Amino acid sequence: MNQMVEHFENFVVEEKEYLIDIFTKELQEEKRDKIHKRHLEAKKNRKNGNVKTGSIKDLFVDIDED
Repeated sequence: MNQMVEHFENFVVEEKEYLIDIFTKELQEEKRDKIHKRHLEAKKNRKNGNVKTGSIKDLFVDIDED
């Protein structure tokens, strides 16, 4: 990691901006993938009946029972 920072410091501003743009886009893509996987997991849980529904009152009752 330190080597990356040292190398980064040697780049000119335009190169730094380009790298930051690439890293930002990669990070956004990873976050999208994570959200999509979580969506599929939630969808599967709902299909399998592992999801409860109810009011906020039901939620608090459920929490108190645990």
